[in-house]
Amino acid sequence: MERLVIALTLAVAGTVAGGQIAGLYAGGEALIALAATSAGAALLGLIPRRRWHILAAAVGLEAVLIGLHRWLPGPISLTDSVTHAGARLLTSASPVPSRVDTLALPVVATWLAVSAASALARGRRPGAAALPLVALATAMLVLAGPQAGTNYRRTAVLIAALALLLVVLRPVPAHTRRAVPRLLRLATAALVAVALAGGTLLLAPPLLTGVTAAPPDLRAYVIAPVQAPPQTHPLSLVGRWGVHPEQPLLRITADRPVTLRWAVLGDFDGTSWLPATTYRAAGGDRGGAPKPAIAVDQVHATVTVAELTGSWLPVPDGLRRVSGVAIAVDEESGAVAVTDGLHPGLTYAVDAAVPAPTPVQLATAQLPRSAKYDRYRELPTGNTGRIPELALTAAGDGLPYAQALNLARWLKSTYRYDPRAPGGSGYPSIVRFLTATPAAGGGRGTSEQFATAYAVLARALGIPARVVVGFTAATGNGPVTVTAADARAWPEIYLDPVGWVGIDVTAPPVTSTTAPSASPRPSLSAEPEQSPGAGEDPSTAPDVEIMTPEAEPPGGVRGSWLWLAWTTALFPLAFALVALLRIRRSRLRLAVDDDAGRVRGAWAELRDGARLGGVPIRPYWTATEVVAAVSDAVAVEPRDDLAQAVNRAEFADPDADLSADGAVEQAADLIHRVRRKTSRRRRLLWWIDPRPLWWR
Repeated sequence: MERLVIALTLAVAGTVAGGQIAGLYAGGEALIALAATSAGAALLGLIPRRRWHILAAAVGLEAVLIGLHRWLPGPISLTDSVTHAGARLLTSASPVPSRVDTLALPVVATWLAVSAASALARGRRPGAAALPLVALATAMLVLAGPQAGTNYRRTAVLIAALALLLVVLRPVPAHTRRAVPRLLRLATAALVAVALAGGTLLLAPPLLTGVTAAPPDLRAYVIAPVQAPPQTHPLSLVGRWGVHPEQPLLRITADRPVTLRWAVLGDFDGTSWLPATTYRAAGGDRGGAPKPAIAVDQVHATVTVAELTGSWLPVPDGLRRVSGVAIAVDEESGAVAVTDGLHPGLTYAVDAAVPAPTPVQLATAQLPRSAKYDRYRELPTGNTGRIPELALTAAGDGLPYAQALNLARWLKSTYRYDPRAPGGSGYPSIVRFLTATPAAGGGRGTSEQFATAYAVLARALGIPARVVVGFTAATGNGPVTVTAADARAWPEIYLDPVGWVGIDVTAPPVTSTTAPSASPRPSLSAEPEQSPGAGEDPSTAPDVEIMTPEAEPPGGVRGSWLWLAWTTALFPLAFALVALLRIRRSRLRLAVDDDAGRVRGAWAELRDGARLGGVPIRPYWTATEVVAAVSDAVAVEPRDDLAQAVNRAEFADPDADLSADGAVEQAADLIHRVRRKTSRRRRLLWWIDPRPLWWR
């Protein structure tokens, strides 16, 4: 009985230790393979004779690899898959395809670690038996890097399994064995393991909240193996297609209108816009759930290549799955390449969740603070002419999206589209297009000039921007042919938390006398067709706070029996810890050096206090409305000190006088009054309520 419990414990521990890397892979095949490997290695401990253990481990590992090769074959032989397992894993994009060449390294590591732990467990060395499993979990976390994300549940199960292993393997005196039945000892060990797992699940999320440090990504030190072959620049092709619009490029069957990204041009050197040159092999399941606050349109399409060439694969935004073709991706830009290149007759299917932000979300979106988007703001030195001046004049004042719309309207109303205009996307062409007289080739341009000019103007304003080349396709009862006339270039800007937003800036043709108008979906319109209110000018949209739905921290188990059992057993310690964390968080919020930070901290404390006191606060209310609601709840006259300070801290010059002391004092006074006004039960639970630790 005890040996079977040890084997099962080792199997579970090996599964969750090796499974720390499972989140890096597409689909669930990786975790199944690691679980089967761990179970097979753990069963070796049931072999009665030790001298057969090493031979059985070697034969078993070979059998596992052969079975894995038959179940999830890769593009190379089994021998090469094992030999180059590390390189294949580190040069694949996340989510990594589940194949023998990418799974060989974690499978071999899991087999060896569990086999070593099993051998040490037979020797009654509990501490030594746990070391291979801890080393395995550490190695898998290092290999996974930041892409796998946090996984409190697997870590909690690993801690529980190791605790059970240590208790079961611990030598027990003879008199204890006689006095305490074996089944009772195992039950006690199981309870200890459950308590440790519950403690990990309960305490880890709040203790680690706010930790921004991420593990190093080993892939950053490895050159991606898939190199984009030389091909005609996509912007040059757009100009060529404009002269021959009848050329068939693709045939698409889709359940709704769809826009396909083909080439993403994120780097500008002053002469031309450049795509990514290296890609990583990737699985067809792209995973990645959309942002919870942003609605999506589900799109399914089947695409057949006609006369389109090159290595980039046309796919929708929000790509979730590609089938029928082997792909490689540039993770930063989202561009997808075909390892063997496009050829006539190539057919593939795509599923996507295309983001569909509301007008209010767009109007209130902000510029990203992450340094990863700085490359999309860069403008190289060169003869920029009046570009910065034009950008400031055309965009005007307002929030980022309002400025972006003003810039698009100005381009569409001032310039005209001409497919036969001189090409070029560098500074000389853009300056000529924007500032030269019509006789000198100015005032008219191709979609290439409109897209690249907009991207440069947006970057001059500090808005992250890039250029995309792709295709639009309408729906029909059957396949729809996408011709060269459907090819276009458009700019995209990045706003937080919406993501990349496409802007339609191509004006009417030079022969058109009609005023520009917004295009219906699926075009990337500067004024996208949305729910009621989409026609309003976002610059006049109300100043509201957009908040994402509260999410339970990863690995949380609130409401489950495990959480209840743990808190019932150790509730004094848990409540004391919650109170200490709450007090520490409040002090940290108000202990920052700058006035803006203190005002933000006081504002966060007031919102938390209002929620604890039962004062209803809507997420879209302005600061003035929130202060008024709280003041009304405690029957005092509302003051403007705090609301004005909050607005200045968020939207005004950071060096402006914020009157932080008065704002902090008013927030503290309102919180005190809310607590006094609330019920006795709420007052008793005020500091031991753990919910504010997860509130944002």
